[in-house]
Amino acid sequence: MKRRLMDLIRCPACGGRLDLRVRREADEAVSVPVPAPACRHWCARHERSLESRPAGFAPDCRACYAADVREGTLGCRSCHAHYPIAHGVPRLFRNAADPAVFDPRSNESFGLQWERHRDGDRTWFKNDLDLRRGEFLQSLDLPADALRGALVLDGGCGNGRLTTVVSGYGAEVVGMDLSRSVDGAERRRAGIAGERAPFVHFIQGNIMQPPLAPAAFDHIHSSGVLHHTPDTHRAFRAFRRLVRPGGRVYVQLYRRREAWVGIPNRLIRAVTSRLPVGLLHRLCWAAVPLHTALVRLVARLRGERTAIHEASRGERALSLFDNYSPRYQHRYHPAEVRRMFEAEGLAEVKDVTLANEARHMVAFVGTRPPEAVAPRRQAS
Repeated sequence: MKRRLMDLIRCPACGGRLDLRVRREADEAVSVPVPAPACRHWCARHERSLESRPAGFAPDCRACYAADVREGTLGCRSCHAHYPIAHGVPRLFRNAADPAVFDPRSNESFGLQWERHRDGDRTWFKNDLDLRRGEFLQSLDLPADALRGALVLDGGCGNGRLTTVVSGYGAEVVGMDLSRSVDGAERRRAGIAGERAPFVHFIQGNIMQPPLAPAAFDHIHSSGVLHHTPDTHRAFRAFRRLVRPGGRVYVQLYRRREAWVGIPNRLIRAVTSRLPVGLLHRLCWAAVPLHTALVRLVARLRGERTAIHEASRGERALSLFDNYSPRYQHRYHPAEVRRMFEAEGLAEVKDVTLANEARHMVAFVGTRPPEAVAPRRQAS
């Protein structure tokens, strides 16, 4: 964890500022220009406010980005809650016993899913380092140069590959996930980002109670995450508060499917989402040949081509597991997602669903107006 994060993270219990206690710290080479100051409110290295700094005070930002806190503790000044930093990742979540904001089943499912996802595997049958990097720009509806110097949040970062490659646009990126996938993301961070590694951060946190300062980010992005929470609308409201005025908000959700697909899926999930996750993963592995045959048959009946056979058996098994394991799987029509954005006061709302995902997903992007707009609350 870079001390830089101290300007961005907050206590998930009360929103208070956190104090850092370091037990072990390592140095990391920084060979690229460092913004000075990158932090807007608090200099963690010198432990002083940047809003009332004396004349001539010059934060040592390069040293701050080079220092990497591997083990330590974060303590809230207001409610005195404490959160660990382990293996370089701050663990900032609470209320693990509250079903309204925390679902242990989904947390366990996605932890196992990313644990079984090997570095050579594709994510959703896509090449992360090429195709998905370009799709990120399409999702935010921005040119590449708009990300240079921007601070971006990837909410629900999974294996962290997309989070990390986005830094190649010159952005500083924070990836957050509730599952233990952040450990793998942190381990592979430098291998993917190279010299941009100091500008990629990972935290473990709940998107329904994000441990981040309001209006901290230039752009925020969440792909395939909010529909797995206990309350999609509540999660969206919490997520939307993290973007600055003028920034983009991107969310991708599951699309409501035709009855002949949706009804059998719900009936199967009524059983599979209650099975032990280890057992279900083995069943998904065994079911791959049958599922592949069904997909190819349906594609033939539709007169379409499918590339499912190009994926490895492991990739196909994880795709099945992703569908059948999580407890929550909310689905939406595009009009419902548009209303969700507009109800939260977002402007320039646009459907940016990718053509290669349109059958299964729906995605929208919107802009937080420069001046705050009082949102129209809608029933969850």
